[in-house]
Amino acid sequence: MDTVAERRQEARVILGELARSIDRRLAVEVREIQGNEERLIVKLTHGKLHTQTEVATDAVLETREDAVARTELRLRLKRAADTMLFRPMPDHRMSVKPIPVPPPGGQGMRGGQGGMRGGPQGFRGRR
Repeated sequence: MDTVAERRQEARVILGELARSIDRRLAVEVREIQGNEERLIVKLTHGKLHTQTEVATDAVLETREDAVARTELRLRLKRAADTMLFRPMPDHRMSVKPIPVPPPGGQGMRGGQGGMRGGPQGFRGRR
């Protein structure tokens, strides 16, 4: 059986490979949680942006033999990276202003604006 230090080192290597498969500029830092040997904190950095997620050591080491587990862990890391890199779309429903309701009885102005020459027509209309 592997020692705890060997398991952590192998988990670091696997997480580094997965992060590079997502984006080669994505930096990975793996830290242990104090008092908890079976969980790791994965800190992802891209330029000035940072995010972190927590993963189980056993889940990382399981990816050695299981391709499905490797894909699931890669997608977890990719989701964290995408959340860091891409801001959510704004909620356009909040920025839509209601269309003003015209006053009862029509346009509100007699004759409207415009005409052949571009000026107000008044009561006479066009000749």
